[in-house]
Amino acid sequence: MQMPSWVLAVLASPLNEIPAPARDPRDASRVTAMRTSPIADTGIELTVIGLGGYELEDLEMGSKDTAQRVIAAALDAGINWIDTAEAYFAGGNETLIGRALGGGADLKLSTKVAPEPIGSGFRPEQIASACRASLDRLGVDHLDLYFLHAPDETGVPLGETWDAMVRLVDDGLVLAIGLSNFTREDLDLCREIRGVDVIQQGLSLVDHLEERDVIRYCGQTGTAVVTYEPLGSGILTGAVTRDTDPVSVWGEDFVEWGFYQRLFAPGKIERSLVVVDRLREMAERLDITVPRLALAWNLAQPGVTSAIAGSRNPAHVTENAAAVAVELSPPDLEELEAVMLLGPSFDEP
Repeated sequence: MQMPSWVLAVLASPLNEIPAPARDPRDASRVTAMRTSPIADTGIELTVIGLGGYELEDLEMGSKDTAQRVIAAALDAGINWIDTAEAYFAGGNETLIGRALGGGADLKLSTKVAPEPIGSGFRPEQIASACRASLDRLGVDHLDLYFLHAPDETGVPLGETWDAMVRLVDDGLVLAIGLSNFTREDLDLCREIRGVDVIQQGLSLVDHLEERDVIRYCGQTGTAVVTYEPLGSGILTGAVTRDTDPVSVWGEDFVEWGFYQRLFAPGKIERSLVVVDRLREMAERLDITVPRLALAWNLAQPGVTSAIAGSRNPAHVTENAAAVAVELSPPDLEELEAVMLLGPSFDEP
């Protein structure tokens, strides 16, 4: 992969000199040879770790310079794709990423169109205009992956929406189309019209575990799967402790977010941190970090093609990419299944 001049300049800049965690002995001799996996029969190959764009925010809350440092770290680690959405900061995240890339970085682009009222809407004409708007914000002439972000609740038939997505492929504006946060039944309905190339579902050791059934099903039927929130909305980074003030990390509206109710609410946070404690013990025994362990488990799940991990810190991007070198044994995976049962997704033992 040939890097554009701005990426090389960022990598050489003192601004990028954020100390990365030391690599563990298990991967020191085979520094991240980043693996790729195919997206159905589209010809697209995604690295098994993708870069989450949401954490970069927008031009008002984030910065082009920060985004370029993060993207440069991702490219340097071998990551070849970035994920965003029109609903992230009302299109601002796409705009920031487009400005940061400047049309020059060799990153595959994944974005999503959302139903009303949070997005453009799912009527066929809305899908077409939303796609062109995302292309303009990102500064490109086609999208590699384009998802329906979430089920529509306004009454637009999914079949009509999927027809519109298929037309985007036929028109050369999109290479692969997919569903995010949909059910197996929705997947099968769309397949009656045209194959679903890829889905995007949440999955981590503490959250979205009910999605493993549809993820496994996709693996059996030829649909690629990219997972989001593999680090459990930050709790599996190992940085959250019993002394952490969540409001200072996530903001005043923290309690309104779904992941607060699932992971951080009273009665949930205690069990989330029990899982983190057990993961930390296991990671120390394996001589790796908690994020690497959590990401390696995610990639080992049947059906998973790639995991999306975002950060505003280039060192964390490098750390996340190093998870590809971790090979968990069957006993390791069995141990993690037992640890998982201690978490907030399950009833008290």
